[in-house]
Amino acid sequence: MRVTIHANKKLLLVFFSISILAQFAVLAQAGGNIIYSTPKAQAATTAPGDLSVAEPKGSVPVSFVEANVLLNLKPDAYQAVFALAQEGQTVAEANEKLTTQANEFVQGLKKLGAKDADTFVDFVSQNRIYDFNVEGNVAREKLSGFEVKKNIIVRYQNPALLDKMLESAAKSSIFDLVKVDYIITDIPAAKARLLEEASKIIRTKEASYTRLFHVKLGHASVYQEKYSSYFPSDMYKSYTAYESANAESYNMRVVRSRKVSTSYYSPLDPSGFDAVINPGGVEPGVQFTLYLKVGYR
Repeated sequence: MRVTIHANKKLLLVFFSISILAQFAVLAQAGGNIIYSTPKAQAATTAPGDLSVAEPKGSVPVSFVEANVLLNLKPDAYQAVFALAQEGQTVAEANEKLTTQANEFVQGLKKLGAKDADTFVDFVSQNRIYDFNVEGNVAREKLSGFEVKKNIIVRYQNPALLDKMLESAAKSSIFDLVKVDYIITDIPAAKARLLEEASKIIRTKEASYTRLFHVKLGHASVYQEKYSSYFPSDMYKSYTAYESANAESYNMRVVRSRKVSTSYYSPLDPSGFDAVINPGGVEPGVQFTLYLKVGYR
């Protein structure tokens, strides 16, 4: 909760103290292996005004009331992208291999329930491949063939279907899942829901400030309105957790073991919002935010 009222310094001090205490309150958390990760700054969801900024001489005093709202949504559909690549002595040979591979995978997707409208084969690139011909101490580069790349895009509704698609892809020697997009079909409706909730918060704060602090707010106007969206593909973090001894001091060659890197979904922290619509569950989803700032003269 942030309130900026330049005309009342005592009121500002009260709210500033409350915000400081709230920050200390959320520090007591249990930690897992994520303590090994490098802290990353979470994407900013608000742009609060500077409480200490001085108003220009002769300007009309302005008070601000702010609302910060988070909306969690389950996706309406998912879209997976699989990458395919084949090589050949000629472009025709590489393309024929790739076409056969793609058709085999598409047929496997149809057996899983995918329709023609749910799949699309996207041409990506066609490249020359070079190799070296070694004669004595000379390695001469030469053209050795061609490579053709395509992507197969699949849209589906049931998230559990992805495991079966991966199995089908492996049968067709496809092992590169590029990404999975989360689809929200009605974003304007999400924004309207955020604005409605933010408006309720603004009105509630107006009434509370008038009742508790006898603050007289004047004519209202929207000072700032900022929408943001956060998809799971952008919210994953990674770390490598291990403790290792130091062997360099023994003057020997050190061969280290391979360390496993862990990735995990890290959504926005709900504690920084005035209201959270649809509190998030265990399944990663799409998060929309609205920061609304209303000014009063």
